[in-house]
Amino acid sequence: MKQPMNLSEIYTQYAGICSLCLIFMKRQLYILILLIISISLSAQNDSTQHFKEEVYFFVDKMPVFVGGYEALIGYLKTNAVYTEKAINEKVAGRVFISFFVETDGSITDPIVLKGLHPDLDNICLELVKNMPKWTPAERSGKPIKIRYNLPIEFNLYKNNIEKTVDFTISQYWRKKGKKKFIKTCTSDFNKSAAECNCWLYFIIWNYNEKKLEELNLDEIFKTQKCK
Repeated sequence: MKQPMNLSEIYTQYAGICSLCLIFMKRQLYILILLIISISLSAQNDSTQHFKEEVYFFVDKMPVFVGGYEALIGYLKTNAVYTEKAINEKVAGRVFISFFVETDGSITDPIVLKGLHPDLDNICLELVKNMPKWTPAERSGKPIKIRYNLPIEFNLYKNNIEKTVDFTISQYWRKKGKKKFIKTCTSDFNKSAAECNCWLYFIIWNYNEKKLEELNLDEIFKTQKCK
């Protein structure tokens, strides 16, 4: 018959078990510490990488299209063309494209912020993708990456005027009439610059031979639509 263990034997056996448990716990703790260090280093690396790719919103110098603003307008005028479908549907307005100007001036990640028509949206995306490199934005004298939002206008009446070979804008509307109309439209009728620009070409297209004084703008604005 097996003799029961005395207190000394029990204590010795218990001490051995505790010792094994302590060794196991130390190993587990060591593994846990290594895991935490590894995660911390990985997070630091990610943070460093993120810093390298940081996008700025406050800059000293904004990015510039090669050749400046007039060159940008010329590029848009040449490439932002109507499709027959959009003309037939009498679509007019603005497409807003957002994109990154990288530190080397290249254009990346263009997206449609506000669309107008599927055909015109796609045309705008393509013309932005194919833009030449810009002069990048600067902060503290260094080139930086920045997101840029670009409105691209589609004016149906302006398009009609430019595409109609035998249509010539009268001398009056080229200079005096244009300036006077824009001032009247914005000041007296509280319309935005974009609205007035649309109405200007509507009036030139429909009333090219008349002068501003001969037109009832209040009636035109109420009964007609500028698209």
